[in-house]
Amino acid sequence: MTNPSRDTLLMLLVFVIGAVLNYAYNIAMGWMLSPAQYGILGVAISFLTILSLFVNAAFPLTVAKFLSEEKDDSIKHRVFKSSLVGSLCIALIISLLFYAVYASGIIRLDSIYRPFVLFIILTLILSSIGGIYASALQGKFRFKRYGLVSIITTSTKLISAVLLVSFGFGAVGAFFGLIAGTIAGLLLAVALTLDFKYWKTGGWVNKKIFSFALPMFFGTFFMTLLMNLDILGVKFLSQNVLSDTLTGYYRSALILAELPVFIVGALMGAMFPYISKYSSTNNNYSNKTLKYTILMVCPVSIALLVIPSSMIALVFPPSYAAASGALGVLALGMGFFVIITALVGIFQALRLPGIPAIILMFAIVIDVIALIFLVPRYGILGAAASTTIACTAGLIGLVVEYLKHGFLKSDYIKALKILMSFILFGFIIFMFPHETKLLTLFDLVFSSVLYMVFLFVSGLITDEDIKMILSGFNFEDKEIIEEISTYVKNLNLLFRS
Repeated sequence: MTNPSRDTLLMLLVFVIGAVLNYAYNIAMGWMLSPAQYGILGVAISFLTILSLFVNAAFPLTVAKFLSEEKDDSIKHRVFKSSLVGSLCIALIISLLFYAVYASGIIRLDSIYRPFVLFIILTLILSSIGGIYASALQGKFRFKRYGLVSIITTSTKLISAVLLVSFGFGAVGAFFGLIAGTIAGLLLAVALTLDFKYWKTGGWVNKKIFSFALPMFFGTFFMTLLMNLDILGVKFLSQNVLSDTLTGYYRSALILAELPVFIVGALMGAMFPYISKYSSTNNNYSNKTLKYTILMVCPVSIALLVIPSSMIALVFPPSYAAASGALGVLALGMGFFVIITALVGIFQALRLPGIPAIILMFAIVIDVIALIFLVPRYGILGAAASTTIACTAGLIGLVVEYLKHGFLKSDYIKALKILMSFILFGFIIFMFPHETKLLTLFDLVFSSVLYMVFLFVSGLITDEDIKMILSGFNFEDKEIIEEISTYVKNLNLLFRS
């Protein structure tokens, strides 16, 4: 068995590389395209993201889960083969329905969106195949290969988009970068799984895979809707003249607010197989995952919440300054969504995918109602508020269920310490000057260091956590780990004394 700490660090490294490439893509397109063109690109990507859920929200996760649990290779082969065919069939059906809805005029999109509709369908079909192959690498604990596929996909997307936009293809060229990245990732994933000879095993998997995949799909589907309904709400519920420009502003805020979501996604990508494998004997992996999500990832949302104008100015051109108000509200919602992401993955790995599916369904209903009432009146601020309200409701429901099932006991002292650490972190960031980008960067680093010291002193991060995290590094001198953990243990004792 591989080392979960090492695999998590590897996935986080892959995330850093992938995040840099993805953010380079989003930011480069923000600089190279006008706000209106950027808004068109954002609408197309949101449609693709939502439609992709029908092929990526159930079968790929099911493949990763069953391949990590099953010991019989014949069962693994049948699961993979059945999932591959099922995913492709769903992609074809969804593509036909989407085109029919577009051609009939049910979806109110201008003629400028016609090439995007065709590109969305092509990308959807290709990703339905590539997602299954990539998940097989994840389920077989081949995280280096899994990470390589991710990096090649994002780098190809970035390079292709920049070149095409530079040659004057605008938002169409920017979106075509996604197709190029999908093709590159698919070819590489197939090449890296050639030793997985699933075609030599006859027969198909029994129906339990579909009964498990269905609630997996709905849980992930509703979760992703929470991240994309708002931008579509801005597009379709705003005035026609301003809808694309407002969508461009809102997309810039969304790109920043979603940063912590991508981080926890990398964490769950590594921990999901471990939580699944040991779900019947040990909840330690799930509780540790939740703990590190709250302590290490949520502070990113706090920074975006308290200094939204400075964060927008740090990344985007001055023309996107109008998005700062929406970012401040949206950051809070995405902070809650970070914990939702971890809890949904944990419930799915623990064979309880129906719980998040039901809870998030009600959150989506709340989101839709809020968007209808708030966007026409408050614009992008209304969209951000709608997402935050829906995420709050979803988080409350998931936390109650997590505690009800006894996976984690209530600890009010620890909760108070976490709240104090968040307040301290946010206060320091807010009080520090941000006249320049350099000062903003220095503030983020300085505040993060003080925040980590507080975690050590308050005992929120213990020597046991340090040993677990550092075990992923290949230190030749093992005494280094002992020395660092001893130092952290002494800091823990300061608070108690």
